[in-house]
Amino acid sequence: MKQYRLTLVLAFCCLSGLSCGSGDRIPGLVEIKGTVTYKGAPLDGATVSFAPIVFEPGTRASVALTAPDGTFVLLTQGQRGILPGDYDVTVVKRTIPEGGMSSEALEAYMERHGRAPPAVSEVIKDLVPRKYGDAATSGLSYTVKKGMPPIAIELND
Repeated sequence: MKQYRLTLVLAFCCLSGLSCGSGDRIPGLVEIKGTVTYKGAPLDGATVSFAPIVFEPGTRASVALTAPDGTFVLLTQGQRGILPGDYDVTVVKRTIPEGGMSSEALEAYMERHGRAPPAVSEVIKDLVPRKYGDAATSGLSYTVKKGMPPIAIELND
C-alpha cells in the first residue's frame, strides 16, 4: 500500500505541473517518448515511472501516464523531458475505487451484507503483474540519452 501511495504522489506532482520542487526550468531535459504494451496490446492509463538508479544531487525521477494507444511522454516535475542517465523503470495500472461511501450507502451495504465494506486496499486490483510495480522485480531499466529512439516497454505475465 505504501508503494501505491508513493506512485500516486509522484504521478500527481509530475503530471499536475504543481512541481515537487522549484518552478524553475530544469536544464538538460531531453524529450523521451515510448509505448507500453501488455500481452501485445497497448496499455491505456498506466503510470510509467523512471527513478534514477543512483540518487545523487541533481538527479530527478520522471513519470508519464499512458494514452489509449499505450504511448507516453516523460515529465519531470511537470516539465516535458527527463535528465540523461541510468533509470530503473516501473509500470503500474490498478483499479481506483470510486469516491467515498455516503452514510446511507454504508448503512445499506451493512444491512445487505451483514458487515462493513472491504477496506480500500482490498478493492484496489493490479491490472498488470505486480512485479512491474517494483524496481527490484520489474526487470526494466534504461539508459537515457539525447536523441534516443522511442522506448518500447513490453509487459507479459
